[in-house]
Amino acid sequence: MTAILAAEGITVEREPSGVLGRCHERLSGRHAPETVDAAMKAALARARSEYGWQAGPDTGGTSVTLTKNNWTALAGFAGDPVPGLQAPVTISLFCVDGDDASTAPTAPSAPALTPAPAPS
Repeated sequence: MTAILAAEGITVEREPSGVLGRCHERLSGRHAPETVDAAMKAALARARSEYGWQAGPDTGGTSVTLTKNNWTALAGFAGDPVPGLQAPVTISLFCVDGDDASTAPTAPSAPALTPAPAPS
């Protein structure tokens, strides 16, 4: 999702949840207020047409959900950005199946954990 946003000129930082057993990430950044909504809409359209994301449940209001594999992305729109300030961009990614993040399209790589040998 980070690369999709970058293709539309939106730079975001990844913030993994850091909680063992949870698969959640947040992508956040800022973009020019005049073009933020158009850039977000273009990025979401690109995610669907080129990367296989599907429209998710309708949340109404100023957010859109997309799904792919066992992940759901919730993208919020800026609404009425304050003139002269960069508009916030936020996408939250949640694992729908909490036990398996292996098919995550944006999952961070992590070292495998090897159990310690049993005491003798």
